[in-house]
Amino acid sequence: MDRKDADIDVRQELTHAYHADAQAAAKTGADAPVEIRLARAEDADGLARCFYGAYGDSYDHEWVYKPDALRRRWAERMMMSVVGLAPDGEVIGHLAASFAGRASKVAEAGQAVVSPRYRGHHLFESMKQQLAAWAVDEGLYGLFSEATTAHPYSQRGNLALGAHEMGFIFGYIPGGVQYKQMADPAALHRKTAALMYLRTNREPSRTVHPPAAYREIAMRIYGNAGFARTAGTGEISPSDADGQVHLKRDHDHNAALLTCDSVGAASCAEIAARVETLKAEGLACLFIDLPLADPNLFVYGADLADLGFAFSCILPEARQDGDVLRLQYHNEPDIHLGQIATSSDFGHALLAEIAAGYQRSG
Repeated sequence: MDRKDADIDVRQELTHAYHADAQAAAKTGADAPVEIRLARAEDADGLARCFYGAYGDSYDHEWVYKPDALRRRWAERMMMSVVGLAPDGEVIGHLAASFAGRASKVAEAGQAVVSPRYRGHHLFESMKQQLAAWAVDEGLYGLFSEATTAHPYSQRGNLALGAHEMGFIFGYIPGGVQYKQMADPAALHRKTAALMYLRTNREPSRTVHPPAAYREIAMRIYGNAGFARTAGTGEISPSDADGQVHLKRDHDHNAALLTCDSVGAASCAEIAARVETLKAEGLACLFIDLPLADPNLFVYGADLADLGFAFSCILPEARQDGDVLRLQYHNEPDIHLGQIATSSDFGHALLAEIAAGYQRSG
């Protein structure tokens, strides 16, 4: 397609009354039939309307309101989607697998939406089961997702499908995002996401090199999720030969992500400089993704801990050479650790350990 994403936008034709009517519509009976299948190009218009009915014009990614943008993402394998359909063909649910690149062996499950009329039908679980079955057939290692901790239900649904907690991303969801299940829907503080991973095919055995400060927690997460991982010794000669540090800003969330191809003295110095710059700019949250396959990570990890970074999560098979260690730094202390919900004994213990590390880092 030559047209740009801006050509068609359902927000230009739908009104707030459309969203209000969707929210107020009577719930469909529990025995109402729903078809779950892979999305097709002709579903894009209905899907954009479904997002508007469920979220109004407030959804984070504006391309969900643009049918051409949705079709382009499917055609270019930027994402693959599962949809739920009512008997008349109306799109009443959606869940996508999004890829960081064409060679990716894992995908992020997200952009979940269910029509207000069909909430309570367990459509999320049904759509994720279909998405996981597709991932199995495609040879993907797994699906990861960021589940809200404002309530336990999203985590619970993932756990029921066989997913495991890989960590917690503090402050990941901006203040103002509200959930019906929250005890205090008026709370404006930033909210935390649980990183969940659902294995769909067995991943390779690998040696990983978490820094000493994060080594114990990393290996405990691997053990709980059944990964074949061996902790490297870190017995190497430190080197200044390291990769570039890339910065991705998220202005809407007042957050940023640094990625580092390989670790060394130069990259650590660059990270330190960027942290000071971003702090001065008032950035709320900074995350850094580091390659666990790099032995230098064990050697230079202490430098990152000294900068105030705390453990966040592990992203399995997020690189072609293996896993990624995500660390987190928060310039604003508005995390409200006591309001983070978990859904398993392991998740509860993991949160406590990550929270303790976070408090020590501050």
